[in-house]
Amino acid sequence: MLACGGTGGHIFPALALARELEKRGHKVLMLTDERGARFVKEEIPVAEIPATPFFGRSLGDKLRAGKAYIKGRRKSVELIDEFKPNVVIGAGGYASFPVIRAAQAKGLPYFLLEQNSVPGRVTRMTARGAKEVYCGIPPARNTLSKTLERKVIVTGNILRKSVVIKDRKEGEEILVLGGSGGARRLNELGYELAQRMPRERFIILTGKRDFQDMRAKSALGNLKLVEFTEHPEELYARAKTAISRAGAIALSELLANGIPSILVPFPYAVDDHQSNNARWAAQAGAAVLIPEKEIERVEIVLKELLQDKTRREQMSHAGKELVPTDAAARIAERIEGCLAA
Repeated sequence: MLACGGTGGHIFPALALARELEKRGHKVLMLTDERGARFVKEEIPVAEIPATPFFGRSLGDKLRAGKAYIKGRRKSVELIDEFKPNVVIGAGGYASFPVIRAAQAKGLPYFLLEQNSVPGRVTRMTARGAKEVYCGIPPARNTLSKTLERKVIVTGNILRKSVVIKDRKEGEEILVLGGSGGARRLNELGYELAQRMPRERFIILTGKRDFQDMRAKSALGNLKLVEFTEHPEELYARAKTAISRAGAIALSELLANGIPSILVPFPYAVDDHQSNNARWAAQAGAAVLIPEKEIERVEIVLKELLQDKTRREQMSHAGKELVPTDAAARIAERIEGCLAA
């Protein structure tokens, strides 16, 4: 049984692991919220779990989240009784929390996936009872308790095989993206840069929320707007460099494809985890970190990168070295090994 939240950063790694487990002969049931179920479609058997966010919300929202948690935990227990899994895997996100708690109540062994450099609240609240915690990015210093440190295995993030382009050649366009939901500030920046740099070609992955607003602006001949894609590899194939937020999965995909990136972390991310993600990539020489409060520096750094092919090649090589592409297989093997022990 594999449980996760409904954003792309949780659902896509969970789906990739589910496919790996099925390939190894295991029967898999995914549990996620309404958003996640739409991503899964008919690829993997899926059940919806009632869940809404709790932290950082109003009192009314917290009360609704509490009620959803009780319903989600009850439904998770029912699904465990029906599906009879021998292991539960939590892939992060608030929708995974009631499933993990149900597994604890039923005495089932469980494992956790943590995509970011700062463990999320679900990971921190449930790690004590986990068999192992698989981290996509090495945890930032002083973010782990002694208990969690002993359970952590750094495997790299689970990436869909389709998004990593073998022997990718450098493209001709500048890719601007803010994750599966888009990023308004980066959308605006990308449009401004396209205006000021007419000889360069830009692609902005706007996200569904801001697509119409961006399309309402004056059309630019060197700019293409993309609302959303389930096949980011089509954009990665065209990229010379990227300007991006620093969510764990989008960042790992950029690095694995060797795309030199300017990272502008979302400043309000929980526990500032995007800044820690970006710092990890920057320290390895695979990206440049620019805080949003210094966003005017992006244009300067971008122009420097575009004029320095040697530096782009060095960043590309560093990114590929940093991100393993076999995390799903490594995690599946460890889970099988723990169960066989």
